[in-house]
Amino acid sequence: MLKGLRTAETAMNIQMNRTNVLANNLANVNTTGFKRMLTQVTERSAAPNDQGLGGGQAARAVPGNVRDLILDMRAPIDMTQGGLRETGNSTDVALQGEGLFKVRRNGEEYYTRSGAFTLNDTRELVTMEGDQVLGTGGPITLPQGELLIRNDGTIIVNGAEAGRLSVVKFDDPSRLRHVGTTLFGAPDDMPAQPLGADVVSLAQGVLEQSNVNPIDTMVSMIAAQRAFEMESKVMQTADRTLDQAVNKLSSRA
Repeated sequence: MLKGLRTAETAMNIQMNRTNVLANNLANVNTTGFKRMLTQVTERSAAPNDQGLGGGQAARAVPGNVRDLILDMRAPIDMTQGGLRETGNSTDVALQGEGLFKVRRNGEEYYTRSGAFTLNDTRELVTMEGDQVLGTGGPITLPQGELLIRNDGTIIVNGAEAGRLSVVKFDDPSRLRHVGTTLFGAPDDMPAQPLGADVVSLAQGVLEQSNVNPIDTMVSMIAAQRAFEMESKVMQTADRTLDQAVNKLSSRA
């Protein structure tokens, strides 16, 4: 009976975690460059001290004894490309295919698919949040003039080369973690790999949209909520049965 209660509790936690991830995805359906988090339950080896996990992979279940089941909210990221939207803004760029832009915030390097860039007061190329956009030689400062960003990431101002956007890739991008809405952090054991100019494909005056499908996400949220309610009823039934068994035993004692 106690095992039934524990099983129901674990199943409810999984569905609650799924709902939280799906709600976050839905909230960012219109966020430029946002990448949805996945919610499938997968298997993982149990670790003796694996508690209080946080950060960004789906709830993962270890088969076997239900007490070994581990809930892990570090949902893997789906890097599938989102749709492209023309803006006509010369500092907006979109990656076509693999790759991530490299940016710097408070001295730390992060990565993003959002190419919604602008110029600050010192004419540095920055994100809308003010993070420095990094080129192959570091931060990019642009002179006054007509701006052209070529397909390979080379930046041309008034016909002269002014830098080149740094574009990188990772062996397993699903292991990246969300930092805010559009930035990603990488684990220490997975270094960024620069992409050559012959591999990079950019489009100027275009932005990549979120890859969240709102209809599919809503359907999944409804399914998760119904599953949560079902497990709640199972727990209530098991609790009533246990209560009756305890009362009967105590009355016979």
